[in-house]
Amino acid sequence: MDAPPTRTIEHSVAPRALSSLDELDAKLAEADTAWEVSDDAMRAVFQSFVYVPPPDRPDDPYSPEYADHQFALYRRIAERRTYEIENERCDFEVDANRPFPYYTESPDTVGHQLMAMGFIITTMGLPAGSSILELGPGWGNTTIELARMGYDVTAIDIDPAFVELIRERAGKFALTVDVRRGTFLEIDTLGRRYDAVLFFECFHHCSDHRDLVRKLADVINEGGRVFFAAEPILEQFPVPWGVRTDGESLWAIRRNGWLELGFQESYFLRMLAHGGWSATKHTTDATHLGVVFEARRTDGTYELGTFTLPPDEEATWWPAETDGVGPRYTTARSVLSLERHRACERVVVEATSTSPAELRYRCTFGAGTTTGVAPPHASFSIDVPYDPSARSLVLEVETWRPSKLLGSIDDRELGVQVHRVMLR
Repeated sequence: MDAPPTRTIEHSVAPRALSSLDELDAKLAEADTAWEVSDDAMRAVFQSFVYVPPPDRPDDPYSPEYADHQFALYRRIAERRTYEIENERCDFEVDANRPFPYYTESPDTVGHQLMAMGFIITTMGLPAGSSILELGPGWGNTTIELARMGYDVTAIDIDPAFVELIRERAGKFALTVDVRRGTFLEIDTLGRRYDAVLFFECFHHCSDHRDLVRKLADVINEGGRVFFAAEPILEQFPVPWGVRTDGESLWAIRRNGWLELGFQESYFLRMLAHGGWSATKHTTDATHLGVVFEARRTDGTYELGTFTLPPDEEATWWPAETDGVGPRYTTARSVLSLERHRACERVVVEATSTSPAELRYRCTFGAGTTTGVAPPHASFSIDVPYDPSARSLVLEVETWRPSKLLGSIDDRELGVQVHRVMLR
């Protein structure tokens, strides 16, 4: 079960910044009163305030201290001694005939949910009969639609009320859906693999998202994909990852005890890369829920131009020259996150220099460093020792201007073209 979906709405007045729990409770009481009017009225109140946490978080988002800080913030807002997975259960009345979003009676809410589901299904594009593991299905809307298409669907939710709801809804269509009560972090006990895993507005409830990403590799078939749909993943998020402090999330945390996390896109994509995944971002302007990240196993090979780079790393490369595919030119210093702790010995970079002159380069991966000279108008490879603790490959390359050396109108300061990076 998720909080009411967060949406981006432009306001002429900035949301009020709250700094105390008393102020927060007053705004939540206002939201409760608005709910008596309509779902839309309640959401309008949610848009009117945010909570400002203390500015003393640790810097390293991968450190235990950082996680401790975020869960301390959760405990403060929720006023609970600890976070427990059972907090994710809810006491909503469930009606198999009028589940969320229909009971809201909001054309806006219902419309955006339906458009989001349509975008998810078309983005997944799975062949008939594919097997799907849906985690955190809640009301089971995507579960039922996918099962009606003939897919082999397994759905796992922490809340027994939702498990029974999905079974009842499936029964109305004589559908076979494997619905189980369980947690995200128990997927390694399922004993089978799937062609796809789907998160729809639920991945952000996981208390250990990096461990979950690690375990996903054990439940995906070869060539399978994982889809993160309508999750709070955006580059403007104020911290790499952490507790969300917008109005809707504050309501979910304080009223229900749910864990509501958000992620910077750069952190999220880099975290996937460290776990051996490459991701592609799909978007639609039809709905504020129209963002889906599609992740695949890299198997140690990274074809430049075939996946989405973290935005902060994307800024260190020249844009792709042909419709977003193909090799990428380096700048003077380009960065690429790679899988960590893989059983291999070296990193091989396959590249081409289109410069008429030699270009010096330095390639670094953690403790390993290689220097050399790229020959003019030639393909070459760079070999650097693999450091299992390293987070990113750094390519520092002498640059050249085609306008200066070739007399063209291209005034970019180019390095070399990188085709692929392989872990060997």
